[in-house]
Amino acid sequence: MYLIKGNYRLKKMAKLVSSANRVLDLGCMQQPNVYLNNKMVIGMDLNNGKLPPNYKELVVGDVMNLLSFFEKDFFDAIVAGEIIEHLERPIDFLRNCYEIMSSGGQLVISTPNPHSIFEFLLTINLSRKYFYHPVHVCLYPQRWLIRMFERAGFKNVQVIAGGTELPIIGTVPSSRLLSGFTIVKGVKP
Repeated sequence: MYLIKGNYRLKKMAKLVSSANRVLDLGCMQQPNVYLNNKMVIGMDLNNGKLPPNYKELVVGDVMNLLSFFEKDFFDAIVAGEIIEHLERPIDFLRNCYEIMSSGGQLVISTPNPHSIFEFLLTINLSRKYFYHPVHVCLYPQRWLIRMFERAGFKNVQVIAGGTELPIIGTVPSSRLLSGFTIVKGVKP
């Protein structure tokens, strides 16, 4: 049984790509998305391991080298939960996703919201003790995520609340402005 602490966010992401046939889930090992019920779900991560039965296979590799693993225009949708804030070249990552997606394909990412109430309070104090992960390169404000998606070629970019994580309970619905997570969806024309 897979414990899904961030189930609100994962359900929301799965729903956004529910009409896609071929879905790639990037960075899937920490929180596999059991809500992805598409015809073919492939996971990709730097780490090897066992995925839930809704995944067809796991590809072990670096998300910055997607074209080394997958054909151009292959996937109908890509989901990437909590990856972009770890990358030193996030726009290159978005462009790589664009290359392996079919026309009309959707990219759905989630990332921590730097303007959430928790992050705001920690920033006021310049706290480096809580929610200041050494593997995070940068957190991205919502309007700049739109710009990044557009620079990578995506159209019809939407910003959606990804919920707020509460201790013990997990991720629960919240407004876009106060949400602890931001979900961004873009379409390849």
